[in-house]
Amino acid sequence: MTDQIEAGKPGTPTPRRQESIVTRLMHKGSDEVDALLEALGMRAQLSGEAQDLARLVERRLAQVEWGTHSQALDQLEIQRAFLYHRFIGPMKHFERGSRGYAYLDNVLNLISILAGIGASLSAALDFPKLWPIMFGLIVGFLQSISQWLKPSQRATRRSIAALELRSEMWAFLQGRERYRAKDDKTAWALLCDQVGRVEDRESAGQDQDAAAVHDAYRVPGEPLRY
Repeated sequence: MTDQIEAGKPGTPTPRRQESIVTRLMHKGSDEVDALLEALGMRAQLSGEAQDLARLVERRLAQVEWGTHSQALDQLEIQRAFLYHRFIGPMKHFERGSRGYAYLDNVLNLISILAGIGASLSAALDFPKLWPIMFGLIVGFLQSISQWLKPSQRATRRSIAALELRSEMWAFLQGRERYRAKDDKTAWALLCDQVGRVEDRESAGQDQDAAAVHDAYRVPGEPLRY
């Protein structure tokens, strides 16, 4: 409808049927990069470091010569999906996991300390024996959960994974380290490989945690199963 209205205005060239939407946007004053991004709907409001980095990478890749407008749109669509599913999503997951496990570790340690103090005070003040026993059971239960889940280790590992993803994106955008003097297509291929390695390491760590939990509840004499 908009194209029809614009086409009816005096002095506005009538768009040809074979022209792509990118070409039409360029006729309206957008340069090719902006037209490609607008055609893919990438000009959304930026929010958060992960989204900001993804948009910057998308804009960088939109300036690469991918062939025709149709081929460029196909490539950018694939790259946007990769950034969303393999970078933005995992990075948010790692950051939330790091904060969640760090909070859990602090809560378990704080309650354990308070329960230990309660056990000591109840014994020193000659409270009924039930009180020291109860506080001791609370400490033992919380420490068992801490040893089982290892929230501190999990928080650290997820924090490192998020940091590695963030560092790779900045290195790509700034042309540092392994991306120095590389053309954008080669640098993008390296970036995809590095993102995959970071996520593979985190996935392997999660598998080790699951195996450790399984071993903790394994019946003595039962063969190991992985």
